[in-house]
Amino acid sequence: MYRVNRIYTALNCAILLFSVCTSLLPAFAEEKASPGAKSTPLPPVQVLQDAPAKKPAIAKKRGLAGSTATGLLGVETLPGRADLSASASALPAASTTIDARRLVLAPVASYGDIFRSLPGFNVASYGQGAIGYGMAMRGYSDGDHGRDIAYFIDGVPVNEISSIHTANYADLNILIPETVQSIEVIRGPFSVEAGDSNLGGAVFITTKSFDPYASLNLSGGSWGTGRGLAAYGSNNGSFVPYLVTELYHTGGYRDNSEIDRYNTFNKVTVPLGGGDTLTFRAQAYGTESGAPGYISRDALQSGLISPTTAVNSTDGVSKTLQNFVVNYTSGPAAQQLTGLFYLSHDIKTRYSDFCESLPGKPVPSCQSIQDEEREALGGKLRKVWTGEVAGMPVQLLSGASWRTDFIGSFSASTLDRAVLPGTTTVDMSNTETDLAGFAQLQVKPVSWLKLTGGVRFDQFFYQIDNRLNPATEPDIAPGIWSPKAGAAITPFKWLELYANYGQGFRSPDAVTELVPNYPLAVRPFKIESEEVGAKIQTGRFAAQASFYKSDAQNEAYQPAPGLPVTLLGRTRREGYDLDARYAVLKERESEVALFANYAAVDAYRLDGSHNFVPNVPVHTANLGVDFNLAMGGGERLLGQAVIGFIGKKYLTEDGQLTTSPFERLSAKVAYAWPSGWSAFTQAAWYPGDRYSEFAINFADPVHASAADIYTAPVPEFTVLAGISYRVPTSRLALEEGLK
Repeated sequence: MYRVNRIYTALNCAILLFSVCTSLLPAFAEEKASPGAKSTPLPPVQVLQDAPAKKPAIAKKRGLAGSTATGLLGVETLPGRADLSASASALPAASTTIDARRLVLAPVASYGDIFRSLPGFNVASYGQGAIGYGMAMRGYSDGDHGRDIAYFIDGVPVNEISSIHTANYADLNILIPETVQSIEVIRGPFSVEAGDSNLGGAVFITTKSFDPYASLNLSGGSWGTGRGLAAYGSNNGSFVPYLVTELYHTGGYRDNSEIDRYNTFNKVTVPLGGGDTLTFRAQAYGTESGAPGYISRDALQSGLISPTTAVNSTDGVSKTLQNFVVNYTSGPAAQQLTGLFYLSHDIKTRYSDFCESLPGKPVPSCQSIQDEEREALGGKLRKVWTGEVAGMPVQLLSGASWRTDFIGSFSASTLDRAVLPGTTTVDMSNTETDLAGFAQLQVKPVSWLKLTGGVRFDQFFYQIDNRLNPATEPDIAPGIWSPKAGAAITPFKWLELYANYGQGFRSPDAVTELVPNYPLAVRPFKIESEEVGAKIQTGRFAAQASFYKSDAQNEAYQPAPGLPVTLLGRTRREGYDLDARYAVLKERESEVALFANYAAVDAYRLDGSHNFVPNVPVHTANLGVDFNLAMGGGERLLGQAVIGFIGKKYLTEDGQLTTSPFERLSAKVAYAWPSGWSAFTQAAWYPGDRYSEFAINFADPVHASAADIYTAPVPEFTVLAGISYRVPTSRLALEEGLK
């Protein structure tokens, strides 16, 4: 373990030193661009090249973000559903794309805040320190740490397969929001490039290649929160570095909820000529936190205990992670070849106690440890061909990926973090490999119709060493197909109609599903989904609506990590998403936009008399405004205000126990001066129920009582404020639209 840590530390130091040295080399002459070699297509295909990119105009003043003439509050241009493109926005599916200029407006205290205001997203903070949020789409549970969404950062999968914590556990605490270039969200299992965990949808995060500034950001606020962020970027030399370091501390709202974190993000891009690039990225992350646990909702509501009460002062979480990523890109988007290789190592330990904590009542020790060490490596090759066949425009996307995880898992009962003899429940290692191939074909038989078809195949291999009981070592190698098909009709430039069909899956978890159910052969959890939708975009107004139905063949439900898994059998989700945006003001240097979205879903079992799938809000909605205004003299005022409405959630399958609907208001205001200084303040407020963002049933999933419901209270009001200063480091620092 220590040897691996030293290797990763050396990689980080080497990239950091290499980046700084090369960035200081002056650019005395412009690099001579080598002409790109033209593709030689196979007959009878005629290759279509991308249109040359326009050179950015020079901005008169330097502001914090978004000083462009158009698209201040979002992505300027995105491919539409009528276009032949591998972008998420070109799929015949409901999707949302945001970029860095949009993200800088939003009040973001943690990564979950990035997604709260997006259509159809349900985000729950567990308040248990440095663990992954409960994030869900399309009617999936917010109690499973985001496992039913497939996440990628620069193409690297984030979901931790066969995690001891919960199947396909997703933790995006490693993401530094300021490093994000763009986020593509696809709702539903309709991306051929997302395999495992692609049930509720997929999230593709792309980080910045560089920033033409050096900056220092300091912020702080409620509960003793403090954050420092230092960034350096430049493109003056032959190599393009982008280096970011973050330090964070909070005392936390509840007792024993403090968090300490460090995070370094080091990226170097090497231009290879002809538009080709090679990027190296290394990251080192570490966190320590307390964990206040979950407390009785009945006791809270009756005033017996305080919302800040902690169950066990020795509960907590620690995690260290190091990764190394190489990305290669060649050619324009229409003919692009990309390659990816990644290597990561992380150690995660959690001490958690699910005992009841009431005044005057002795609490038996039921603390346990979940400890996991993981090394993962993998890669991906992807090629896009765009051209014509017999005069008909076509695009073929194809590729293959590979991922292998080496996982060691341990769990036992503990007392004040000391393992109790004879209480070990998990002691195993697992090597899990996923080999996948995928292809997607887009065809335009006529100008107003685009047909899309795709298929993906994943082959899994498990090698399990169960040291507690070698007789329960499943020897399985499941394979699974994920077909996709859709059509987009664009009868008018301002109208897009689409329909699609897709299958998605989640791989079985070795720790919580395969070994406990041996000799039952647990297969991948598979769904099939159908969707129809429409989008209207006219000038300042854009609106989108989608209606869907998803059927799961063999759904597994776990109310919380460490609690038993229940096989629900066949389930169905039916729902719709509505999304609209209107630019009230849209000028060369200023823009104000209103936005609103609403999502409703009915999630229920198809087998048995108890119909509800727990922990799914019946609706989510957001209403907000964002703004980016020129104030004169090169100064800018920008920010966002949004109110979220989250409906009730069924906590039992019989629907007798629920949470209450609640609201969450958040806002951010920032002011930027042309000198490079900027300041911001932001706040979040829960005006009503603070016990419903996350509540769980610790007892029988069908016939529980109100006394079995536990919650993690959130603070009524939280405020943060900060300042930053940045100076240009590149000759492109004054160019418009740099991310």
